[in-house]
Amino acid sequence: MFPMFQDLAPHDTQDKCGHHYAICLDLKNQRFEVLDSIRSEADSDLTTHAEFFINNLKETWNRHYEHSKVQIRHFPIEYVATVKQGNTTDCGFHALEYFAKWEGRVVPAITAATVVELRKIHTWNWLTNEDFNKRSGAREFVEEATM
Repeated sequence: MFPMFQDLAPHDTQDKCGHHYAICLDLKNQRFEVLDSIRSEADSDLTTHAEFFINNLKETWNRHYEHSKVQIRHFPIEYVATVKQGNTTDCGFHALEYFAKWEGRVVPAITAATVVELRKIHTWNWLTNEDFNKRSGAREFVEEATM
């Protein structure tokens, strides 16, 4: 599974807006699977971005695993039908659920309630992380982010 981040405004250095999605290398079924919570195969920005990464991965695999029994250069790309998110801000939570639960068969059911719970869990883990809290300015960072 590969976490993907696509910068949605690459020429604007001030705009840090982007989109998270996932690409899975499915060796068992001999294919690449793209899971995106906003877009589908009909979106040329998605297909261009995903295919660029996959083609580079195929080239790298061939260079480093040239004599392996497993070769991936012929693997097709499948754009998996997923439940689409209802906003433009939750793609990271959807991607995290894909990473945690994707087994190549059933797309994880991600609802607004799931995202609310994930926000609570990840916020708690972040705020109680010892390494984070030992950093100078950690409290100020949290306070600024929540004001």
